[in-house]
Amino acid sequence: PHDERDQVVDFVTEWSEKTGMPAKIFISWLGVSRGKYYSWCQRYGKANEHNGKVPRDNWLEDWEKRAIIEYHERFPLKSYRGLSTMMLDEGVVAVSPSSVYRVLRKAGVLDRRNMKT
Repeated sequence: PHDERDQVVDFVTEWSEKTGMPAKIFISWLGVSRGKYYSWCQRYGKANEHNGKVPRDNWLEDWEKRAIIEYHERFPLKSYRGLSTMMLDEGVVAVSPSSVYRVLRKAGVLDRRNMKT
């Protein structure tokens, strides 16, 4: 946990200052590698977010996903690439063809069994 990590950094810093001994001695006594200790120093005070989902600027918002699905309902016979171009031209939403494909696939409308003839 990040609290324990910060306590280790505080301990090493405090005792290194009090004794005048280099921090690397305390680090080796604790059985922590120097690289790990210094990465802890850089993350001091921050919570662990290992492999956490951090929202990205390029992720689609819910209204964009709904717009893609609604547009597909208006033009069900168009390919996802064609839909992407048409939506861009009409100013509906500016997304890549691969994003349109992922949204439609997740919504289940690209499944071959659901295709309209």
